[in-house]
Amino acid sequence: MKTLIVDDEIFNCKLLETILKDYGECSVALDGDTGIQLFEEALKNQVPFDLVCLDIMMPEKDGYEVLRALRNLEQNITLQTNIKSRIIMVTALAEQENKAKAFYENCDGYLIKPVERKLLIEMLNKMGLISKHSA
Repeated sequence: MKTLIVDDEIFNCKLLETILKDYGECSVALDGDTGIQLFEEALKNQVPFDLVCLDIMMPEKDGYEVLRALRNLEQNITLQTNIKSRIIMVTALAEQENKAKAFYENCDGYLIKPVERKLLIEMLNKMGLISKHSA
């Protein structure tokens, strides 16, 4: 599983990377623009990310803006295929309105920080990104 972690807090990136590194390659972006750039490069090189873990509260571009940009890139670059990364919003924002907005923007999952390993692994399993045996 190829994963992109987009979060402006290095501690959060390291935590996610520690959980996910056993399942495949992890790339980290500390801001939305870098995340978008890495995502676009992966699509153009035909090696898309299977999973994106995306923070909402970031300076410059927030997670909603980044999510819209990633979904637009998928539509524009992968016109002939059904390539679609799984995008999980990983955030401190627990309010229902934030969760609803994220799903409206086409995220696939929503986890509250601090991320619990068990919940993340269960979500990845349900998404078909990992098997129960590898968890």
